[in-house]
Amino acid sequence: MQPKPIFSEDTSAALAGRTSVVVVEDFNKLHDYIHAWEDLADHALEQNPFYEPWMLIPALKSFTTGSNVRVVLVFALDQGEPLLCGVFPVEKKTRYKKLPVAALSLWRHIYSPLCTPLIRTSFARECMDAFLDWLASERECTLMDFNLVSGEGPFHELLSECLIARGSASLVSEAHARALLRPKENADQYLRAAMSREHRKDLRRKRRRLSEQGYLEFNSLELDGNLDSWTKEFLELEAGGWKGHDGGAFACKDVNRSYFLTIVKAAFERGRLMMLALRLDGKPLAMKCNLIAAPGSFAFKIAFDENYSQYSPGVLLELENISRFHAERRVEWMDSCAVPGHPMIDRLWPDRRAIESVLVPTGRRTGELAISALPLMRSLNRKIRGIAARG
Repeated sequence: MQPKPIFSEDTSAALAGRTSVVVVEDFNKLHDYIHAWEDLADHALEQNPFYEPWMLIPALKSFTTGSNVRVVLVFALDQGEPLLCGVFPVEKKTRYKKLPVAALSLWRHIYSPLCTPLIRTSFARECMDAFLDWLASERECTLMDFNLVSGEGPFHELLSECLIARGSASLVSEAHARALLRPKENADQYLRAAMSREHRKDLRRKRRRLSEQGYLEFNSLELDGNLDSWTKEFLELEAGGWKGHDGGAFACKDVNRSYFLTIVKAAFERGRLMMLALRLDGKPLAMKCNLIAAPGSFAFKIAFDENYSQYSPGVLLELENISRFHAERRVEWMDSCAVPGHPMIDRLWPDRRAIESVLVPTGRRTGELAISALPLMRSLNRKIRGIAARG
């Protein structure tokens, strides 16, 4: 039996029919829902580990200082019992970009490359309708930004169907495609299709020259391996490169380091962590951290020793990742989590995943007007920039 919603001062009025919404502002209360939340993640319309409890709760406690973030939980009645059917972390902003209107957006922190909410497949339509109804009750906000969500697939189709049924306006405010790894018959066939003969030959030469300097090996963190040793090596390797110099490495801030250690440990305990390393005489030259979210996975972070950059250790490790991906067949795809146009991964992974941000009004007329005005404002801004550049 699923735990019942805790109806308190954070709870909205029960919505019509078989659904209700609970709004959680005290993140400690989220622990009361972990069992139901994990069950939801196992039956979600689309997987998003960054919104699962073992990743989201530590992020909320680490990265929400100074922001107005709440977690909207949607429940449906299933055989007379409340069943958690949706998790929507949202952030309230007093202005949407340059528009003088308040807006909500799906919450994103610096280590979250995806904001697709968790929605139970068997109650998908009821869940989305309940969330949209709740938005209409939020009188202070005129817009909702479904930012950084899947631009194709079940969630995209669900959101589109619900908005069409309501006659609601919407605007794709941003859209891009990022690298996605999908298997072919085998790794050799994949690499032949992804890279030119000259590129493959060059990487073989680099690997050969690197191996001439000592014992070169690839290895992975096993289920009974020493997680502390691997995470220590990764943090040191990342901090020694450009991310460390720019202050963007996990080890540069205690809160970021603590978050990394927390979620990696949680993933490891769940059998959902994949860590790979390229080593020279035992010393890591490149390390990669992937998160499993069957049927897919996410390439979370990679680091390499820049003193060996002439040998492309990060690329060599990625070739090993592709080889193991094909050999193990553990998942059907791997999201690169990379920015569009990434110089390394876009070259090695030719498939793409559509990511978009969809702006919708919450039900107020001002929201519809804002959405109507945005394309015109952007067009004017482009023309002004063009005139300024020519001047």
